[in-house]
Amino acid sequence: MSLKYRKDISVSLANFFLYVVGFWFAANRIEEWIRKATIFYTIVMIFFVMWLQLRGLYFSWGDFEVCIFMACNSLALVVDIIKIFVLFVHKKKFLSLIFDMQKNFLHFNYDRYENFIFENVKRVCIYFICIFCFFSHCTVYSYIVKPLVANIGKNKSNREFIYNMWLDLPLTVTPYYEITYTIQALSVYQVGVCYFCFDNIFYIMCLHLAGQFRILQYRFANISSLTKIEKNNKNASIDELYISEKFYMKFKSCVQQHQALIQYYTTFEEVFTIITLGQVVMFSILICFLGYQVLLMKLTFASRVAFVSFLMTNMCQLWLFTYTCDRVTTESVSVAEAAYAGLCNDLPMDKFGKMIRNDLQIVIFRARRACSLTACGFFPISLETYTKVMSTSMSYFTILKESNENAAIE
Repeated sequence: MSLKYRKDISVSLANFFLYVVGFWFAANRIEEWIRKATIFYTIVMIFFVMWLQLRGLYFSWGDFEVCIFMACNSLALVVDIIKIFVLFVHKKKFLSLIFDMQKNFLHFNYDRYENFIFENVKRVCIYFICIFCFFSHCTVYSYIVKPLVANIGKNKSNREFIYNMWLDLPLTVTPYYEITYTIQALSVYQVGVCYFCFDNIFYIMCLHLAGQFRILQYRFANISSLTKIEKNNKNASIDELYISEKFYMKFKSCVQQHQALIQYYTTFEEVFTIITLGQVVMFSILICFLGYQVLLMKLTFASRVAFVSFLMTNMCQLWLFTYTCDRVTTESVSVAEAAYAGLCNDLPMDKFGKMIRNDLQIVIFRARRACSLTACGFFPISLETYTKVMSTSMSYFTILKESNENAAIE
């Protein structure tokens, strides 16, 4: 893909992790085979870890704390499965969204103020992606390192794994332990990357889409000033019809850009709407379970670090998820005010003047219907969703705590 666009650390980082799970543009047949093999490897690793968690639930049933731990990991795996299978079904549309973003958003054809907007979006993307990747990797590596810390001072027959295999085999003996641990570590890393890599590109596309709506607002609001400048540069006796026509052409260009952004949003919503619903449902339960483990369970230092990292990752992920969706909604609605502000009041009521006024009404009506990313159409995602999910998590946490206390009394 020989496409020239701006170099962006956040986009490069997001693309790298997409390569790790097998979602990228294949330039030839060999790359296509490698991509399919990588996707297959990712799916195998996810189901391998899921198998371990289900076996753990089966053999540990009745041990409340162990079941909470297994259930928490299983929920994260369910999110992974939803993401990878939904995006596999919509693979062409998903990759086209990335291609269109690089082609239409990350170019150099901006004026000074538009470039300022773009650079601000780019800077926010870098902050968000780097922070989220940091927390995600802390979680992954804490899970991987946890058994190594726990094995310090233990003999070879009593060594721990990342996940208990529940197999009647001498897996704690060298070299079986090293082989098993390596397989588990690779699977945990692959599952961890799959957990956050799609969210990375989701945040980037949301923020850049919101930035494009903001650029469109600027262009709508400055149509009249551009035509006035052009009029002043012309002869004083310039034909008013010429000014109206130039105004209409600039207005038409903005309308076409608005239509293109709405089409991009429509495809974006179609691809991610099921993932959005799955994440909102799972976040409240995950945060509840993780909070219970961190606050109420007696843990080793390594385990507490792992669970705190996982909790911080989920809270950061939820906030970034709701914030970026909220920005798209807010900026898309603001297009209506910008379009109205850009109308030239002294524009004559000629052919083009009437066309502009009629088209402006349609633009305002459409812009008033927000481009909101929804959870399968049930509700739009906004910052209010963050507070609702956290409130629901606290309710679940209270119920879980009281249930455990009552069970302990009995």
